[in-house]
Amino acid sequence: MVLLSRFRTLLIGVLVASMATLAVSTPAAAHDELVSSTPASGERLDAAPATVSLQFSADVLTIGAAVVVADAAGRDWVIGEPVIDVGTVSVDLDASMPVAGYEIRWRVVSADGHPISGLIPFTIGDAEPLVREAAPRADDTESAAPDQSAPQGDGGLRLLPIGIGGAALAVGAFALIYFIRRRRAGRGDDTDATD
Repeated sequence: MVLLSRFRTLLIGVLVASMATLAVSTPAAAHDELVSSTPASGERLDAAPATVSLQFSADVLTIGAAVVVADAAGRDWVIGEPVIDVGTVSVDLDASMPVAGYEIRWRVVSADGHPISGLIPFTIGDAEPLVREAAPRADDTESAAPDQSAPQGDGGLRLLPIGIGGAALAVGAFALIYFIRRRRAGRGDDTDATD
């Protein structure tokens, strides 16, 4: 009966450690990400698009969304505010966009409150693609996203070793407690038998 109680304690310890691992690693991996865009990254269009559309893996928050479609001079061709609808962020563009290379600079807040951002280059006509030489300064493009070539997130894998380490420590602690109690219980039985 005592062995069953000790086994149950050890099993509970392993379950608690496993839950701690999941609690640490899962939220970090849950950030939304950009799934697709119109125009797509590197796409060459025959004519200027009327809108830019960004599709995310889940709904994004309506606050904090910013989309800039900039040319080489840094001019923003977006007209109006971003429209967010079921994980899709879209903006209307100025119809007079000339043949040139452009860059979509986007920033949104994922459903878990974490900001994510990225850059999407595209070209209209036979113009040269826009090549980024330096990140724009905050005063150049007021709502531009930071210089990032891909959607950014924490990547839950970075925290996974911490969760595994915590689980290993918890299992080790429970095993140590189990063996100390077992040893004390063994000594208690020996002293009872000699008396």
